[in-house]
Amino acid sequence: MNDASWRLVAALARPHRRQLAGYGAVLAIATALPLAGSWLLAQFVRLAVSGAGAGQLGGYALAYSLLGLAGSVVTVVVTWRATTLAWRITDGLRHQLADLVLRADLAFHRDRTPGELVTRIDADVTAMTQFLSQVVARVVAIVVLGVATVVVLAVAVPLLAPALAVGLTAVGCTTWFQRNRATAATAEERKAEADVMSAAEQYLSGADDVVTMGAGAHAVGRVAERAATMVRAIGRRVDVQMRVQGWIRVAIVGAEAAMIGVGALLAGRGRVDIGDVFLGYRFVAVLRRPIESLTWRLQDAQGASGAARRVLELLASRNEVASGGADPPPGPLELRFEHVGLVYDDEPQGASAEGFDAATSAPAALRDVDLVVPAGRCLGLVGRTGSGKTSLARLALRLVAPTSGRVTLGGVDLADVDDDSFRRRVGAVPQDVQLLWGTVGENVNLFAGVEPDRTIAALDAVGLGPWLAQLPAGLDTPLGASESAGRDATAAASEPDGGGGMSAGQAQLLALARTVLRAPDLVVLDEATSRVDPRTQTAITEAMRTLVRGRTALVVAHRLDTLDVCDDIAVIEDGRVLEHGSRAQLAADPTSHYARLRAGEARATGADAAVRS
Repeated sequence: MNDASWRLVAALARPHRRQLAGYGAVLAIATALPLAGSWLLAQFVRLAVSGAGAGQLGGYALAYSLLGLAGSVVTVVVTWRATTLAWRITDGLRHQLADLVLRADLAFHRDRTPGELVTRIDADVTAMTQFLSQVVARVVAIVVLGVATVVVLAVAVPLLAPALAVGLTAVGCTTWFQRNRATAATAEERKAEADVMSAAEQYLSGADDVVTMGAGAHAVGRVAERAATMVRAIGRRVDVQMRVQGWIRVAIVGAEAAMIGVGALLAGRGRVDIGDVFLGYRFVAVLRRPIESLTWRLQDAQGASGAARRVLELLASRNEVASGGADPPPGPLELRFEHVGLVYDDEPQGASAEGFDAATSAPAALRDVDLVVPAGRCLGLVGRTGSGKTSLARLALRLVAPTSGRVTLGGVDLADVDDDSFRRRVGAVPQDVQLLWGTVGENVNLFAGVEPDRTIAALDAVGLGPWLAQLPAGLDTPLGASESAGRDATAAASEPDGGGGMSAGQAQLLALARTVLRAPDLVVLDEATSRVDPRTQTAITEAMRTLVRGRTALVVAHRLDTLDVCDDIAVIEDGRVLEHGSRAQLAADPTSHYARLRAGEARATGADAAVRS
């Protein structure tokens, strides 16, 4: 890993200094035991050669066996402490990354797929955890043990110590120079794995559309192409790693051969005895097993290098939307757009909030928008697809930042509002409702531990009281994320167990109940009735009326009768406010854009009804 990666690890490890010191003490004991065992074996060999009796040899054998047993116990403790410390250190990083992703703005998520983010937070951090527990801990143990063997041999058999030092240095240098050879191949494998996860996630999330359009074979083929790329990347990584392991093993065998050769030469001259030679060889053998084990874990080091680089890139990402420390005044909040322009960062370069791209004539999403939603009033946004309605909603929810001008909430610039305060004061009801693994109650209170009476009251407020009463376990009825939010209401209601299945309309009402329970001061509703039948639309509209009462609200809708809950209307066209005024007055004026849009919708609805009849 590079210097930046090590600085990240050091910063994460700093709060765990005391635990690291305890690990060091256990590691010292683990280092001393194999050295003592090697000395006992050398004494055993020396006595055996000199013709010592069975009783004397048996004592050394028993002592060696007890040391071996103690060494096994200490090795387990060392491994347990290293793994526990590694997970504790990197768990802090997981929390940091998850918090960053959850607080990120729309631009951040537009450039990254859910599969990629899961890989960064889970797989990459796990790779770093394995690196700390299985590579760093082993390297530290090997270095400590290697230095200790040279020091002990220098005291016990000074003539053999230089040979041991040179042999171990050669092994260490070989390992050091080979450590990064598979880094590029491992990074390529990780990228290919992330591509497979992203492709699978995209097709699985749109499985209904894929099957309906007969694109199943195409989807499987695309995933298979990425899987084949991943398999080839794995093959290249394994090939490189096998060559790395071969070079390291050659170095270890060379160190053993050198120790035996030098020992034999000195023994032939009478400078050392057979016990001394055996002690020197045994010290190399003591290091052989952990070094060979480490070679199998070098892939963790190589994977951790790429993982740490990707984690650092994620940590270095910055939201386009700023967060300050201000808190808007209490109560319903005035929402104001002042000369707001917006150009998304994926628009062609050169586009401006005032006009069009000089080269491609690509329009800005919003251009010089002045709009006010007074505190406690509800504003409906009307316009064709792509006119800028959703962009205004995104600005109000601080998912994007204006390219020019500013948006204020309660007189405070959104860029200056504290993030936690904003999330507490502003609520949203999206077009696509996400049902989570958990009970009905947990899906409403979002695992906040709210009193059951408040949760039931929120469901009653949006008209889901009768549905809740039919559930076998009430709020405790399981409602998994696999439940389709688009199922037919009749099918859901006819389940034998009374089930937790929800239709699209019920899911939308549940989303409204979530917001009612939170009681925010500003509510943004985006196409809440776009995917339901007219009867369900009526129920949702009544729930919306309850939700927006006494609150500032911004409602985006294609079905204009949904906007009957609104006090005011703004007609948006080509990123500008075409018309803005009281809903009642605009509806009563046949020349207004809003009235003409309502009349056109009524004609289209009548024509559809005639066709169906």
